[in-house]
Amino acid sequence: MKRTVNYFFTVNELRYTLITVPVLILFLISCKPGEVPNIKTTVETVADSSISDGLALDRKGNLYGSDFYGNTVYKVSPSKEVTVFASGLVSPNGIGINKNSEVYVCDNFGNAIFKYSDDGTQLDSIPAVSPAGIKRIPGTNDMLFVEYNTNTINILSEDNTITKLHEGTPINGPAGIAFDRRGNIYIGNFNDRKIYKYKDGNLTFIAELPAGAPNANFLGFLTYAKGFLFATQLGEHKIYKINLNKENEVEVFAGSILGNDDGDVSEATFNFPNGILASPNGKVLYVSDAGTKNLRIIENSIEY
Repeated sequence: MKRTVNYFFTVNELRYTLITVPVLILFLISCKPGEVPNIKTTVETVADSSISDGLALDRKGNLYGSDFYGNTVYKVSPSKEVTVFASGLVSPNGIGINKNSEVYVCDNFGNAIFKYSDDGTQLDSIPAVSPAGIKRIPGTNDMLFVEYNTNTINILSEDNTITKLHEGTPINGPAGIAFDRRGNIYIGNFNDRKIYKYKDGNLTFIAELPAGAPNANFLGFLTYAKGFLFATQLGEHKIYKINLNKENEVEVFAGSILGNDDGDVSEATFNFPNGILASPNGKVLYVSDAGTKNLRIIENSIEY
């Protein structure tokens, strides 16, 4: 059964965007009378990527992805050429990039965060207990990271000083980190699939992903795009879209049964989707399938 799935825009949001974004205004003016644009969302696979876990993008459009059980971080160019960026880790997990294009990699079982230059040269190793996710804090060059076993949220400053923001419940095996356009922090629990907003020392419940799988009911990672959070549910082979304005309002964005089918997002299938990351303009989602180690690219385009 086919399912109609909206990507980042509802009808009202699309109307608002078309009115307020100058580039699209000019584009629409050039259309013939009566033409209505159709937003088409498709899924494409990069089959030789060997990426199963965390993802990050640099300013040049290069994608970095980790292979948790393969001990390696890969780099995918904008032309989809895949190369080894760093190897020899124990279990590379979340990835973050600062304003200097330096790459931070969480080595979960290795209990360290490794820092690399953009050419893959190791610059530093920072001790941490089971680090899982890491992202640059908007407006700064500091990194926010979470530790899976200690249930902590932490800041890693440029001088490698670590400041603990929170420890303990309701954080439960954190891995996912996302920032909205206002810089608010969202943390996703791997273990119980719950998402919380962190602000000024307080944690507010946002949503809980369903647990409809026979096993592996885990939340992989989070990302933010166009006013929504997107999160992976590994065992269900699904990606969920989370409304930030209503408590616990989630809907299936993509995925259904175990598979690796490309094509329209309403029919594409995934194989234990884990890492997820939105492009800066919110038109592309990158997803790592842990089951196949394939990189999946979900892209928005306009057709007439």
